[in-house]
Amino acid sequence: MEAGLDHGLSRGNQTRGAEASLLETLSHVEHDLNDVIAALALLGVKRCSQCKQFFRSSEPGTLFDYGQFVCYECVSTWWPKLSAQLNVVDRERIEGKLSSWLRKYHRAEVVKEIPGKVPDTTNAEFQIVAKCLECSGSGKLMEGERCRFCNGLGTVRIVVPK
Repeated sequence: MEAGLDHGLSRGNQTRGAEASLLETLSHVEHDLNDVIAALALLGVKRCSQCKQFFRSSEPGTLFDYGQFVCYECVSTWWPKLSAQLNVVDRERIEGKLSSWLRKYHRAEVVKEIPGKVPDTTNAEFQIVAKCLECSGSGKLMEGERCRFCNGLGTVRIVVPK
């Protein structure tokens, strides 16, 4: 009877040993993979934080950098999620950078909104509403006149056409 118990205990120890060995191997593989990703970064290859694809950082406009990298294909799903989690100051700072990046690399245009009229954005691939940089979101210029860039709304619509 004791021999049967010893045999069962030794199998349990073997199972635990095999699991520990597997976890150790997995940890080594994960460490090696992180080393490869770090090496790629040294070669100028960056990874999208959303889809995990790799991109050459020498190609301007492929990745938006906000502290992490996001590829253009992921921006339209990433931005609404992230902007909802940010405080106002951080959101405005990142949306200003994002607006500039979209205009510079992806043919985005500032669409002037007219109060009381909904702009036609049927030909838009992606759009965001951002604080007007010209009046800092106040809607007014220095002399107190209405900002001509945002029509006094304090925000502008940035539209990337299809």
